[in-house]
Amino acid sequence: MAVANDIAHWRAQIFARLLLVVFVLGLCTAVPSALLAASEGMWSIVAVDTLALAWIGVVWRWRGLGYTARVVNFLAVAFTVGIALLLKVGPVSQIYLMAVPVLAALLLGLGPALWTLALAGLAVMVLGFDANSRLHIDGMPDSGFLKAAIISLNFMFMTAILTLSCAVLLRHLERSLDSLRALNAELSTTSDDNHRLAFFDVLTGLPNRRLLMDRIDKLLASSERGATYSAVMFIDLDRFKTINDARGHAIGDALLCHAAARLSDLMRKADTVARIGGDEFVVLLAHLSPELPGASQNALLVAEKIRAAISRDAEIEGQIYNSTASIGVTMLPKAGPDLPPQTAQDLLREADTAMYRAKSQGRNGIAFFEAAMQAEVERRLSMERDLAAALGAGQLQMHIQPQVDRNGRTVGGELLMRWPQPDGSMVPPCVFIPVAEDSGLIVELGAWALRQACDAVLRLSAAGLAMPLSVNVSPTQFRQADFVAQVKRTLADSGAPAALLVLEVTEGLLIEKLDDTIARMHQLAALGLRFSIDDFGTGYSSMAYLKKMPLYELKIDRSFIIDTPEDASSSALVQSILAMAGHLGLRVVAEGVETQAQADFLIANDCACMQGYLYARPMPLAALIARLRADAVAAPS
Repeated sequence: MAVANDIAHWRAQIFARLLLVVFVLGLCTAVPSALLAASEGMWSIVAVDTLALAWIGVVWRWRGLGYTARVVNFLAVAFTVGIALLLKVGPVSQIYLMAVPVLAALLLGLGPALWTLALAGLAVMVLGFDANSRLHIDGMPDSGFLKAAIISLNFMFMTAILTLSCAVLLRHLERSLDSLRALNAELSTTSDDNHRLAFFDVLTGLPNRRLLMDRIDKLLASSERGATYSAVMFIDLDRFKTINDARGHAIGDALLCHAAARLSDLMRKADTVARIGGDEFVVLLAHLSPELPGASQNALLVAEKIRAAISRDAEIEGQIYNSTASIGVTMLPKAGPDLPPQTAQDLLREADTAMYRAKSQGRNGIAFFEAAMQAEVERRLSMERDLAAALGAGQLQMHIQPQVDRNGRTVGGELLMRWPQPDGSMVPPCVFIPVAEDSGLIVELGAWALRQACDAVLRLSAAGLAMPLSVNVSPTQFRQADFVAQVKRTLADSGAPAALLVLEVTEGLLIEKLDDTIARMHQLAALGLRFSIDDFGTGYSSMAYLKKMPLYELKIDRSFIIDTPEDASSSALVQSILAMAGHLGLRVVAEGVETQAQADFLIANDCACMQGYLYARPMPLAALIARLRADAVAAPS
């Protein structure tokens, strides 16, 4: 309700009660007064009392009459009674006329109050002149006009004080109510803003995680009651980070808004689209079907529509951008005697797990959650904890696989990480290295591996068997801001010669920020370190980067070696790599050499160095030193 209406309502309430009080008091006073006046033959008093009482009764009962008209009639009654008494009784009746402006200020406002004040003052001056002029006032000249004027002015003065006080008080009250209303509006706006911030994403306007969890809880309850199946979808935008980093947050935000709008357009009113952070969205599909197969099929159809919608090009600031979506889906409710009750957190975790399965299968795909996925996640988490504990307890080992020349002489080696178990078995690197990559533990593992490489170089040199050793560096470790400083510190602390260390990096390192990567490689090469491209030919192969990078060698991946020389395509690829490396002056190491036929083929094509089970398996450093010493003794002098 507006402020003016608040004041009008307040005045109307006062007036209604005032009318009732005046009418009741009138009955109690006017009737006896009229009877007494009638007994004395004062019929004018009887007429005034009767008229006033009847008039008040009509105003009180006539609710259809407008507020202002009713108040004017009420004031007219009071003014009429005051005039009648002034004429009949004398100056003492001026008190009735004094009430009229005060009531006008209270019920109508300052303007009408001033008009009634002037009218009351004029009535006192004109109609009360005769009575006022005959009054005897000590110390005052016997002037009738002067006496009447003084009495009228005093009446006006006192009435004006009461009238203005009442009017000003109401004016300030109105302003206070106005301020209060503005404050209430501001508080209401702030409350709305706080609600939006608490439950909705600021960028897209979609529900946030907090509201999403509440809606999942409600969907769980309604699905169980209604015996229908619903779905939770976890959607991650592929390549979003690349676009966001390359083009800036403004473009990234616009792409997120495009995705949010497309998702919202596909949903029913009963469904929910939420953004829970970064490039991650969640969709709730409510009550898809009473049968699980039908609900799953409907969820798959919606997921395909989402995948198609997200993959459409988006034009932002005149440029075309494209992203795809990896989607994980879990169904609800899941019921069974051996299954605990599902929670919103459980469903979100299941959909997230399924999404990562879709992403690991090549992105731009859809995967439904299976119980085996959760077991895999728990296994990886357990392995992550055990791996961190093993690293902290010094349980990891470094083995070295020799690298030989065409004559079978050991000319180098590669350090390979091993994780022994209490039962004597080993966890394969292909199992625990991806876990370390995903968890970020790879940075600490890489630092440890570099220290082990420095120690191995020193021990070989002390044994008179100095030779270069290769150690793997992951892209995550290499991209650490202080990686160069870490390497410098490790070399300084250990005293190992940098010239005997070869850092093996994969082609995956070159996908992002190529110029920064090459600049950092030159910094490390300036220290005396050499670089090798591991698994060459399986990733981002380009002649351009080969010319820019300070490379020492290429390592041909075992996937190319395993089919040589029988497979013509593999043989041609290996020959091409060897020829290209020869033109660029790069050393080549062939990995995974397991047969003599493979070795003969490589030697015939001028491969400088080979590594594989044909020559030796990875072994502890002590065993390598013993092997090298035995080879030295057996060699002809």
